[in-house]
Amino acid sequence: MSRTPARKTRKPAAATARPQPPPAEAEAAPAEIAEIAEIAARDGDVVDQLLHDWSRERPDLDASAMAVVGRVLHLGRLFEADLNRSLRAIGIPYSDLDVLATLRRSGAPYRLTPTQLRRSVLLTSGAMTACLNRLEARGLLARSFDAHDRRSLAAELTADGVRLIDRAIGERFAHAERSLDALDADERAQLARLLRKLRLQQGA
Repeated sequence: MSRTPARKTRKPAAATARPQPPPAEAEAAPAEIAEIAEIAARDGDVVDQLLHDWSRERPDLDASAMAVVGRVLHLGRLFEADLNRSLRAIGIPYSDLDVLATLRRSGAPYRLTPTQLRRSVLLTSGAMTACLNRLEARGLLARSFDAHDRRSLAAELTADGVRLIDRAIGERFAHAERSLDALDADERAQLARLLRKLRLQQGA
């Protein structure tokens, strides 16, 4: 006598968890989102587009600070890239100019230790060493043991280094002037005060 095979009982499929939407209490008003979108489409910059996109995707986030920080970061990259193009004719990149300029503005004999340089130049220890090696190979600075610390090689501008940085720093200041053409004197002073306040808040 044949036996009827037992039927297998299927287990109900586990419910797939659905992603939860962001909290609704902080949602931006539709009119506000539409205004941001209109500005970004009409005459906005890349940060306007960023703010518009995030106001749509994450209306719970307050993007007002990003309107400032995003632009500071973006402008910094744009300014440095444009300055490097300007300095190409002189034959020096911005990072090298920064080191030579720090030595030049220290006053005669234009001599500083690597530690003193790093206090003013935003370079890591390794990058600073590479930069000093490069500038020394070009004859723009010379290094010798510091009289107060025989373990440290101080860097000093050569005559060629002084001539080059005096030429390059003129272009550096002219570039800064061109970069702020859109602002009048009062706007520049106000922006400088606000940026200084932010910088001092950050500490070292």
